[in-house]
Amino acid sequence: MKEEKRLCKIRDRKYVRRLFLLCWMVYCVSYIGRLNYSSAMAQIISEHILTASQAGFISMAYFFAYGIGQMINGFLGDRINPRRMIFAGLLCSGLANVAMGISHSAVWMALSWGANGYFQAMIWAPIIRIFAEMLHGEDRVNCSVNIVSSQIIGTLLSYLLSAGVLAIADWPWVFIAAAILLAATSLLWSAGFWDVCRHREAVGEESGIKEEHKQEEGEVQISFGKLMISSGIMTLLIPIMVHGMLKDGVTAWVPTYISESFGIAASFSVLLTSILPVVNLSGAYLARSVYRRTRERIGLSVLAFFATATAGLLLLCTVGGLSPVLATCFLAVITASMMAVNTLVVNIYPLRFRRYGRVSGVSGFLNAMAYLGTAISTFTTGLIVQYWGWQTTIYVWLAVTVLAGLICLLFVRTEGKK
Repeated sequence: MKEEKRLCKIRDRKYVRRLFLLCWMVYCVSYIGRLNYSSAMAQIISEHILTASQAGFISMAYFFAYGIGQMINGFLGDRINPRRMIFAGLLCSGLANVAMGISHSAVWMALSWGANGYFQAMIWAPIIRIFAEMLHGEDRVNCSVNIVSSQIIGTLLSYLLSAGVLAIADWPWVFIAAAILLAATSLLWSAGFWDVCRHREAVGEESGIKEEHKQEEGEVQISFGKLMISSGIMTLLIPIMVHGMLKDGVTAWVPTYISESFGIAASFSVLLTSILPVVNLSGAYLARSVYRRTRERIGLSVLAFFATATAGLLLLCTVGGLSPVLATCFLAVITASMMAVNTLVVNIYPLRFRRYGRVSGVSGFLNAMAYLGTAISTFTTGLIVQYWGWQTTIYVWLAVTVLAGLICLLFVRTEGKK
């Protein structure tokens, strides 16, 4: 009997690793098919296919389509088989990349890249649903945290692949190469996930886990609106939007801030900024550590990281002007703290809603709110910098961060009573 249980356990660990690696691969490759546009943008503009404003509009089209797609596909992800949904997202994203590569007008590029944004939004929420429904206990949280590394590796691979392609071919091949990778990954995903599910069923039948899992995960029927109110999620909306402003919106402006504030070459400011994604990865693992230390209280954990970001912004305001390296270090503290918040609210928190069958919907909704914050930030930061300068901009970032922290206190109190 002991031997049988040990065999099941070994097979189960193998299944967990295989499932995680499949999801990791999918999300990593998805980044290659979304960040390649920024790599090809300079050459597209230099060939006078697009103006700078048109290029910016196409980027915005992707961004809004992705945010809206997160909302819609998050809800659909609770109803549609995740294997089919992720397969469709990868394959259609590949087709959108092909369309982008053969387009030579601003209108068609905007439509193609906007479509890519929507299809890319079919990937994340189903992955979180898979972790919630197919894994047990600590594996759910560990996989939801560890998958953050796929974003970092995917970002680096995207830039390396794009640079390599542009060195030997024209810009359309940047999109064609990404399309080939996305299509190949969709096939690997479909075959691999089918095999993992078959393995899971075999393990469940042998060890008797299947019936226990059903009892543990018995779904409770409740409307999404009622769930939002009863869970206290609505209290978190402003902090989630603010974290989007700081995590992605601030990162987008860091090279410009460093270059303009210290009068250094743009190439050097980009080099300094390139350390941010690597440092941000530490935020994901700090999130898991703090989450455990606070006895799995999301509100208290999020509050701790907003307090850290506030400290980083205060230091940036007071002594950040002494050197670009020092300023970059403070910015790294801020963005890593917001990566921790992102991990807590978009990766870990939705796992709690598996008994309602709303994991994908909650994750997609919260992710959409974060991207709304990013949209607001990228637009308003440019206006504030243009009319009032960088110091005022940083004070605004500080003010909204403090506000988000104070609102988190309300959620902490709500969560403490439950």
